[in-house]
Parts: sequence; C-alpha cells; structure tokens
Amino acid sequence: MVRRDLVRALHKKRPQLDYDRVIYHQDNAPSHTAAATILDINLLGFEILKHPAYSPDLAPMDFRVFPELKQQLRGTKFDSVEELVKSTQSIVSTFDEKWYKDTYTKWVQRHRKCVELNGGYLEKE
Repeated sequence: MVRRDLVRALHKKRPQLDYDRVIYHQDNAPSHTAAATILDINLLGFEILKHPAYSPDLAPMDFRVFPELKQQLRGTKFDSVEELVKSTQSIVSTFDEKWYKDTYTKWVQRHRKCVELNGGYLEKE
C-alpha cells in the first residue's frame, strides 16, 4: 500500500525523478518505524535519513504542516470525515512555492542545529 501510493504520488509530482537518488525522511512514529513500513521503503530502494530520537520537530509535517492545518481548522466543526478531508486538502493546495522553499530552509536549519547538539533534543522554536 505504502509503496504503490508513494510511487504514484512521486511520479505525478516528479515524473523525471531518479528513484535511485531518493532520500526518505520521516520521524520515529511507530507507524513509520514498523517493520512493514521499513520493508516497503527498502524495497523501493530509498535511502532512509535517520531521525534522532527525542527530536520531534525535525520533520516538516511536525514543525510546519500540522501547525498550519491546526491553526486554520481551529474551531471548525465538521459533519463528516469527508468534509474534514476536503478542508485539509483545500488548505494544503494553497501552499505555494515560497511556502515550500521556506519550509525547506527551516528543515535544513533544524538539522544543522541537531548536528550542533550531537543529536540531542531539539527545542521548539
């Protein structure tokens, strides 16, 4: 499932992508470190970027995407999961090139800080 969905999404966004050069970054959530997930990523041939323990705010989903979604969805009541999904997709579709470049810059800065701390805990900004 992970393989098929991930490859489909990558191909749609980056049709010329060289899959041999993909470095996959995810946090240490149990679903991400499960044997089946790791097997899927390994079968795809992706290099996995190690995520230090106790550094939850290194993943862009954690420090950028989820806070943005929570801020924009706060106080909204949904009648169905479908409504929530549509609202979430609508918000994510507004993220422009500048937003992604800024996220990447912050991601690099956070990793540099983590290296400076020898993999120690990275405090929230």
